[in-house]
Amino acid sequence: MIRRLAGVLWALAQTLPDPERDPDLGPFCTYLRQKYGRHALDLSPEVWEEGLLELIAETIAEGWDRYGAPSAARDPEGEGYIASAEVGPETILARGQTKREAYREARRAWVRRLLG
Repeated sequence: MIRRLAGVLWALAQTLPDPERDPDLGPFCTYLRQKYGRHALDLSPEVWEEGLLELIAETIAEGWDRYGAPSAARDPEGEGYIASAEVGPETILARGQTKREAYREARRAWVRRLLG
């Protein structure tokens, strides 16, 4: 999935005179230039894939360090479990019949907010 997405971004960048000036693609192109020391248009699709994977991994690791991962416990108001996580001022709550289910839902929402 990331490989295809990176390929689409690389192909789009090839159509732009200076992708670093594009309001949507520019920040990623700047990240690539800073990381690899070359203009984004001079990098191969494989390097774009590696860069995108690295950026996603960095974002998740930084979020984990800053906010901690979601946690789950028995729901005090009913049956099942409730999981929670923090992303900035937001609190994520997820419920599930099992601890694993609640944690999985909270983790998904947590990652979506970090990457969004």
